[in-house]
Amino acid sequence: MLTRSIYSSSSIIFKRCLDILLFQKIRYQGNRELLTSHFKRIRIKDSTKFSLPDPFSEKYKGYGGALSQSSSMISIQYEYDFISGQSMDLRLTSGVLNDQSDSAEFTHDICEKDLFLRDLGYSTLKFMTKVHSAGAYFINRLGPQVNCYLDLDSEEPVDLKNHLHKLKKNHLDYIEVSVYLGKKERVPARLVLSLANEETYQKRLKKTTKQARSTGHNVSEKFKIKARLNIMVTNVPSEVLKTNEIRKVYAMRWQIELIFKTWKSLVTINEFNSKKIHRFECQLYGKLIWVILNLKIFNCLQEQMYGKYKILCSIWKYFRLIQNIQNFLIKAVKNQNQLRLLIKKLIDYAPKAIYLEKKKGKLALEHIINLLT
Repeated sequence: MLTRSIYSSSSIIFKRCLDILLFQKIRYQGNRELLTSHFKRIRIKDSTKFSLPDPFSEKYKGYGGALSQSSSMISIQYEYDFISGQSMDLRLTSGVLNDQSDSAEFTHDICEKDLFLRDLGYSTLKFMTKVHSAGAYFINRLGPQVNCYLDLDSEEPVDLKNHLHKLKKNHLDYIEVSVYLGKKERVPARLVLSLANEETYQKRLKKTTKQARSTGHNVSEKFKIKARLNIMVTNVPSEVLKTNEIRKVYAMRWQIELIFKTWKSLVTINEFNSKKIHRFECQLYGKLIWVILNLKIFNCLQEQMYGKYKILCSIWKYFRLIQNIQNFLIKAVKNQNQLRLLIKKLIDYAPKAIYLEKKKGKLALEHIINLLT
């Protein structure tokens, strides 16, 4: 009982340390933000999940069954600002709390000229309405439950079948239509349509067919038409981003997928050796503190490299490097002068060791940054 109390208190202390660290920023001479943009912040958010032992299900509920092999699952909600590199949100929640619920609950800190890049799960009509009413912006895919209308008085939604026909017949790369989102809300937006490739269409159809059959339903023709299209919506003015730039900027959202991959593969946040929930939380919070500390150092290096050499850094390469010098970093964080010296050495080493390589066939992050500048 005493041991449980100690670990319970420790996990609370670890969480407080993480919360404090989250909003700190490492200052280094000559640092400046990655880009100067029309947007105040570019806010990227997503979640990552992993299964836990069944006894943890009272606090961290899972789906059970074949999906997770466990009745317990944890979700880590993470948001950061791409411009400053600042972490904005990091929370542990039950695995069954979906992204839509999180999106609805955490809209208190929307500021004018924020740009939100979020996955389909977060992009509810309620969320987009709040973003627009606050003078902020969104770019996201259109959810299946959200209808678009051509004007404020239209009763019938936009005919996507007609636009699908136009794209095919005229061999167009994309079509843009000015619309209003929601039958009641009527949020003004730009609807950008392009053809999905056959592989993407079949993948969408297969997933939805499986879900429909499990509930005794069939896939509707309306869904099949939508599945043939890549459908983006945004309220960013056309003078800020052109039609062909919308999907390119949205591609920045994949940076958070790379961050999660780094957390799991190199920091192993989903691996632990305790079957006691408070010990597990201590281990996880400890790893997340290590993650956030290194993200702050990485952002410091990124600002230096881009400011001096227009070089972008690879977060994967950075964490691989830190694996080899983690003992030096642990000593350095205890002394401000040693930390400053270590960062100076990393800055000298960064252009050779952690630069971001351009991959053939993929849109370069540097190109996206130029669009936003």
